[in-house]
Amino acid sequence: MVTSSESVDIERLPADVFRYVADLRNEPAWHVDIASVPADTPAEPEVGRVVPVKFKPFMGKTEGTFTALEIEPGSRIVYRANFAGLQPVITYRIERAEDGTRFTRTVEMQPHGFAKLMTPMMKMMVPKRNRQFVNNLKRVLEG
Repeated sequence: MVTSSESVDIERLPADVFRYVADLRNEPAWHVDIASVPADTPAEPEVGRVVPVKFKPFMGKTEGTFTALEIEPGSRIVYRANFAGLQPVITYRIERAEDGTRFTRTVEMQPHGFAKLMTPMMKMMVPKRNRQFVNNLKRVLEG
């Protein structure tokens, strides 16, 4: 199992942070592994909606999806990504913090098949990338 949970405090209202991260069209601005999300993707997530996503090339793959599994309006969204044989569950948690909002991004995945051989590398890479993503989000929203 590969897991990572990274948090960052953002000087914005929780509703603003939730609205921004809930709109997958904003994902490429802070989640740098994602190249694009279709412009016609609805701004608000819906449980069960599958959104096609273009990732930056990884193992020769670029096509993938995000599917909303759970939504707690204003506070939490759980997605399942599907890309290059990996299916991480990614949770966005938004909570009020002293100076605005605490955003936490948690990734959990169980590699299978060939990807299982890459588990030791992923255990080092996923937390580092996750930390980068939450810090990018802070920079974008406070910029």
